[in-house]
Amino acid sequence: MTLPVLAGVAGLALAASPQSGGASADMGCEASWTLAVSSYECAGSGLIGPRNDTRINLAWLLRDQAGLSAPGKLGYPAPDWYGAGYGHVFLSWETLQAAFWPRPESGDGEEEASGAYQGSRCQTLASGGEAFSAALAAAKGLRPGEREALAQARELLGPACAGDKAAPAWPASVTSPAGLGYLGYLQGAHAFYADDFAAARARFAELAGARDPWLAETARYMTARNELAAAQAGGFDEWGGFDAGKADRATATRGAAALDAYLRAYPAGRYAASARGLKRRAAWLSGQVEPLAQAYSALLATQPLLDPGTPMLFEEVDSKQLFGIGLGDRAQAPLLLATWDLLRMRRSDPEMAEYVPKPLSAADLAAQAPVFAKDPELYGFLQASHAFHVAQDYRRGLALIPDDARRPAYAPLAFSRQVLRGLALEKLDDRNAAGFWQELIGGARDLYQRPAVELALAMNRERHGTLDRVFAADSPVTEPEIRARLLQHIAGPELLRSRARAASRLEREVALFTLLYKDLSRGRYADFGKDLAMVPASAGTGGWVNGWSSDVERQVPLALFTRGRWESSGFPCPGIARTAATLAARPADVRGRLCLAEFYRLNDLDGYLADEGKPPVDQLGGSPSLFPGKAMTRADLYAAVLADRSATPADTAYALYRSVMCYAPSGNNSCGSTDVPLARRKAWHDRLKREFPKSPWAASLKYYW
Repeated sequence: MTLPVLAGVAGLALAASPQSGGASADMGCEASWTLAVSSYECAGSGLIGPRNDTRINLAWLLRDQAGLSAPGKLGYPAPDWYGAGYGHVFLSWETLQAAFWPRPESGDGEEEASGAYQGSRCQTLASGGEAFSAALAAAKGLRPGEREALAQARELLGPACAGDKAAPAWPASVTSPAGLGYLGYLQGAHAFYADDFAAARARFAELAGARDPWLAETARYMTARNELAAAQAGGFDEWGGFDAGKADRATATRGAAALDAYLRAYPAGRYAASARGLKRRAAWLSGQVEPLAQAYSALLATQPLLDPGTPMLFEEVDSKQLFGIGLGDRAQAPLLLATWDLLRMRRSDPEMAEYVPKPLSAADLAAQAPVFAKDPELYGFLQASHAFHVAQDYRRGLALIPDDARRPAYAPLAFSRQVLRGLALEKLDDRNAAGFWQELIGGARDLYQRPAVELALAMNRERHGTLDRVFAADSPVTEPEIRARLLQHIAGPELLRSRARAASRLEREVALFTLLYKDLSRGRYADFGKDLAMVPASAGTGGWVNGWSSDVERQVPLALFTRGRWESSGFPCPGIARTAATLAARPADVRGRLCLAEFYRLNDLDGYLADEGKPPVDQLGGSPSLFPGKAMTRADLYAAVLADRSATPADTAYALYRSVMCYAPSGNNSCGSTDVPLARRKAWHDRLKREFPKSPWAASLKYYW
């Protein structure tokens, strides 16, 4: 037996789970640290645009319609694995849900929908038993013992949902007309679950005229569900993926007709809300683009913004319409069409052309003017977005969006319009861009707004040689991840030194860690000795500065410089402080260089020295570093020792051994950013074997890579 699909938005898992190609894909990834992104990224932002997951854009647009009078949960959610290192600048679809629609733990069938058989016909198997029991208890005309037998027979439906589609042994003791009606219903429900749609169709048709009111209504409802299940059966592949284009549209059309018939007969029936929801599935399976868009548009217009089921509606729209049967160029559904247009503005790989919607042309957008006649600000934003992301006509973008950067607060669309204007100013290298961001930041009060503007302002300061203003006492740039990235990649020694005494633990530790490893790698050994005194006794050795994992504390491994490792078996070295003192007195000291390399190797600092994680030039932290000098990597240190004729045989042998091991076992250089030819690695190996055969390093080295 089955129960109606959950009423309203709480039951929108209508068929297959979302298959949103370029919509979601939130697998945990790096963000491009700039707002001027025209291609899809799993890291979205508070700026409505092509970059965002389509569900995020749709959420911002619906939130815009509600204004700031229904702001939801005005607190940033706890960091999650997907958004590691995003801070509050970027967000995933999961993060947005956690911020505005935290998932309920229970209530109104939600537990069942997220449990066994989720997204399948069987998801209401358990709760359906309660409805069947209630109807059975009220049924008239049953003979003694039949209620008990039918209640037990209802349990025979479970195996069909578990994959056992064989017909069960139905109770022979049920013989009354009323009892046979209920038994026939169970047989039809079993056939429905077991994919025997023809048998289910016949059983439900027989019961549509039953005298029992529950049987008659439920059979008519199940007739429609059965047709829709049959229609989609051929669309599943062997991996469980679903292609709506392979659905049986004729059968889906019969299902739609059956739903209409049910609603005419029972406009306020027990399954009426579910039947109206299933009409969307029928439109989807039968490829009716415009009716489906109209249905979603109407539902979005009435859907309470803060209802916990609202994200499920967005997911359904995403999978069934935007990444399902698509949307017409002039669909009379402004919110959906705007989301569709932004999707079509994405810059994508030409090889993906067959998997993404046709790009939006200027003519396509112009033809949509009547659809947006009642929402000129949204239409103007779409025009400006097209000018920015597609045509790259930044002056036209400015003309389409007047300066309005001094509001006390912004709904999502007004905010996005102004940010887009600011990005156009940046593209034109307008001298007023920094002032524009400074004004806009005052009204950027909603979640994910201010951090986005801080990013834009920080990038402007970085590019125009005023980095010190980001760290001034009155700086509006307060987002920790923004400040940390600038300290790591751009700041010079004096700024790092001053921030190492700052109030924020994270900022102090990032600044000091960066200062210390750059002191060492740039040959500022005397400065290292002085700066080392700032490492607090409470510092830890765990963590990684270049982005953080799910560790909420965002640890910085600052204590590596005081309590790290500096020697391995067979090659003794003093502490790094003494090694630095030696190199401060004699920068070319052979053993000092090798011990410095050991410190790098044993404490996994090679990535920092090779500038791994240095952002591209168009992202925050991508401009040239203000720290003077070039980093000397382990590979450079070994090369310097091998070129030094004063090196002892033991030191030379160790340098040869370590030079070869830089490429073990991948063949790629783990000690620096530049590989050397295989012939040179072979030469190191051969020289070690030839000139230092009694060295323990020659004995242990069997290969070169």
